[in-house]
Amino acid sequence: MKQETTHLRKRTALWIAIALITQATASLPTQAQSDAPRGDPARGRMLFMTAYRCYACHGFDAQTGQRRLVPLNYSEQGFITFVQNSPLPQMPAFSDVADHDLADIYAFIRSIPVDAPAVDQIPLLEGIIDSALEPFED
Repeated sequence: MKQETTHLRKRTALWIAIALITQATASLPTQAQSDAPRGDPARGRMLFMTAYRCYACHGFDAQTGQRRLVPLNYSEQGFITFVQNSPLPQMPAFSDVADHDLADIYAFIRSIPVDAPAVDQIPLLEGIIDSALEPFED
């Protein structure tokens, strides 16, 4: 009984620590989160889907595909510079795309809610926690 209580306390403490870390990191603003986009998200969606077909690599929700864009960790200017001068071999540089088009695409991407589940809703995580606590059960 004592071992079960100790295991339960350690497990609870670990879950609390994970929840606190998750909450703390979620509330820290990144450069991209603190800059309000100046573009038009509706126009950006149209450009993302039709004009430049960004969805082909990034998915319709910008969260699937080769590279996930949501959450976007670039400032607006950083995003524009990156897209126009991409150093990645799998992404072409769109050097001829106007800044205002990329500002609209940036605004669209920033308007997409993150589709990631809460930490306590990831079943695999429970197995990882159980495995991590096994050495302490004795």
